[in-house]
Amino acid sequence: MAAGLVPRELRQSRWGWGDLGKLAPRELMDGTTSQELEWARSLPAARQENFLRSRFLVRQWLAHWLGCKPMAVPLTAPPGQAPHLGEEWGTVSWSHSGQRLLLGWSPQAVGVDLERANRPLAAQALLQRFFPLQEQQQLSCLSASELQGAVLRSWVAKEALIKQRRSSISLELGHWWMESKQPRAMHLPTGVWWPVQVHCLSFGAEQWFLGWSGDNSPSLEYLDCS
Repeated sequence: MAAGLVPRELRQSRWGWGDLGKLAPRELMDGTTSQELEWARSLPAARQENFLRSRFLVRQWLAHWLGCKPMAVPLTAPPGQAPHLGEEWGTVSWSHSGQRLLLGWSPQAVGVDLERANRPLAAQALLQRFFPLQEQQQLSCLSASELQGAVLRSWVAKEALIKQRRSSISLELGHWWMESKQPRAMHLPTGVWWPVQVHCLSFGAEQWFLGWSGDNSPSLEYLDCS
């Protein structure tokens, strides 16, 4: 494949889900860049391995989709910043929670988010602090357990939208109104509706919410490049 060119037959969006797993130190050294190793050393010790494992696996999975060698994937993903690919390589987004990793790729802008469905959260407090009045009124009739799920689904959708826009959740979270049971959310400052989808995935005894913002979400793949 010529550098910088995604094959025409792979222009369809892809997303997949897998396990961060365990990797030997030599694998991490061989499958990440010197810049990523340097970035990892700047992080707290507890975060370093997950940082490198995520970059290693993202390269493996993108290479599988795009038909190239993992180290040929032009990925730039500093800690705490949106990841970027080289020009004409499309857009990538990912999210990890615990040992699970969700990856999305598209020729257009894309954002994904992943959260465990039973994640503890103070749903009422989050609703009042971060959600717009329209959404607070919309969810006011729900029971406590229903509210928990509704708030988490909305949060996942908004995280995916904000990642698609390459913005910051601290700046934009309160700017979105997720319409109940509809695959869309309004960006309140502009009045524009954006499509966004949240899927519930069962994996053994675990349940997860997976958010996709972009064109229509493709079929979810299980990714194992071990």
